Amino acid sequence: MEMELEYLFREAKSHRIVYKGREIWLTHLFPVANGQRIRVTIESFDSDWGGLGKRQFREGVELAIDKKIVVAGEPCRVLYIWPYPPPLEELRQPPSVEQLGLPLAENPRPNTYGTVFWEGGIKTRLCLWLDDPFSPVEVTCYTKDGHVHVANAWNGGDIRQGIFVGHRGAGMIVEEIEGGFRYRCNDNYPDEDFNDIVFRIERCGE
Repeated sequence: MEMELEYLFREAKSHRIVYKGREIWLTHLFPVANGQRIRVTIESFDSDWGGLGKRQFREGVELAIDKKIVVAGEPCRVLYIWPYPPPLEELRQPPSVEQLGLPLAENPRPNTYGTVFWEGGIKTRLCLWLDDPFSPVEVTCYTKDGHVHVANAWNGGDIRQGIFVGHRGAGMIVEEIEGGFRYRCNDNYPDEDFNDIVFRIERCGE
């Protein structure tokens, strides 16, 4: 088992480290203009946690912004893109949502790209489950600080157990490409293969 990158990020007090000669990011700031459209395309993903053949994780993309992201008319502050069919039996709002007086979300509903659902029943955090895992998803970004915060996310096989970002072996190798970046990601299993999910983000019109 390799080094847990979480400790290196903590020690560096940074979202960027150099490890074994490679630049690794915990969260990457993708520069965008206010109102700019970007395209997210998942290239590959491996749900076999750690390559052990024992557990099936879900691998996804997290986009977060200071104002809002709009995907097919749906606004949110945090968008999770999952290259899987929606696990409808898991997408029920927890009782705590109503008890805390939080706004109740609608049931899972169809979207241009698949099915959307408010994560944890809380509006502003939107999960998008793709009909076609490799179909590009276009979103519009509204921002004051000029960045989309990009990270890889995962779930341990039941969405009710939560969505996780940035623990243990998590990190991304970020490669600049024409019009954007490619992200090669490691989830929390510290094997350093950076193939748990690979995706690219490009500015539309470039």
